[in-house]
Amino acid sequence: MFVFASWRIYQARILSFTKVYPTEVSQESKVARVIIPSLKIDLPVEEGKIERGVWSISQRGASHLVLSKNPGDGGNIVVYGHNKRTIFGPILWVKKGEKITLIDKDDKEFNYQVVETKTVSPDQIEYVLPKNEEILTLYTCTGFADSKRFIVVAKYLRD
Repeated sequence: MFVFASWRIYQARILSFTKVYPTEVSQESKVARVIIPSLKIDLPVEEGKIERGVWSISQRGASHLVLSKNPGDGGNIVVYGHNKRTIFGPILWVKKGEKITLIDKDDKEFNYQVVETKTVSPDQIEYVLPKNEEILTLYTCTGFADSKRFIVVAKYLRD
């Protein structure tokens, strides 16, 4: 029983960052899907919240941090998911220049181009903090015992 309880606590905290995220912005998530054609990723996106320092995580797709921006609103859009083959595991192989598409709940497409990938520690929250320009930040866990975060930064492609 102890092992199961420990595993559940570990799973709940697996994608959390260790520093506090600013909470002044809170809104309904408008992100419905994330698509990365080059990796054959097409996932539903659920609302993601931070409660008592723990980032909620979708078990069947990706999560959009509701404290981050929505597509088209400018700023940093944070979408994250488990490092599983059927979720965000393949983002470890995304390359600079590749396209990522977000679909909102009104079926509007927003396109982004990968400009950077990086492995960081859970205390490096600058990648998920608010920004002045519209960017998309994807992340998942990586490293021994999921001790690191793999970050993908993509710039908005204006029509």
